[in-house]
Amino acid sequence: KLGLSLLEHQYEQLESYIESVLEFNKTYNLMKADSADELAVSHILDSLAGVSAIKEILASYPQPVQIGDIGSGGGCPGIPLAVALPDVQFTLVERMEKRCAFLESAIKKLGLTNTKVLCLQADKVPPQSFDVEVFRAFHPFDKKLIKTLFAMLKKGGTIAAYKARAEKIAAEMEAIQNIVPSYKKIALTVPFLEDHERNLVVIVK
Repeated sequence: KLGLSLLEHQYEQLESYIESVLEFNKTYNLMKADSADELAVSHILDSLAGVSAIKEILASYPQPVQIGDIGSGGGCPGIPLAVALPDVQFTLVERMEKRCAFLESAIKKLGLTNTKVLCLQADKVPPQSFDVEVFRAFHPFDKKLIKTLFAMLKKGGTIAAYKARAEKIAAEMEAIQNIVPSYKKIALTVPFLEDHERNLVVIVK
């Protein structure tokens, strides 16, 4: 349904990631999910729903591209995207040390050579670090957040934010329209969650 052609070892990486999250969830409460199925649908497939749109964004940049997953938390969407896009470099930006420790261990377990962790608050990340920034369940858009995101982003870079309902997106974007006069909203369909509205908000710096 997502139109992805993954190899056997990529499926194994995703299975391994699910196991790791469920194990650490007992102590760290990384993501809201009570079972492997719920985690696979609500977090993994939700993250992967943005792959085709993100591939289109990446096509407009000279390679290699640096993607930052901002406020990575338990690693979504960054880790599923890094599995699906092995030729792209990912940096998982997370401020909480316990979560950073989990992310480091997950990357090692999965053998993800295209992914690293930056254990820093978003506003402490060096300027112009990324060509593209992704985030999911981070913060609603406001003036402070958009300025922080723009500071980390290279000129001409793109933000691709996973969001839910269109009316909530419209309200958030109206509040920052003097900084972000235009944006694109791409409808996403998550398998098994077709009745949940999901969108990717795309902003170019």
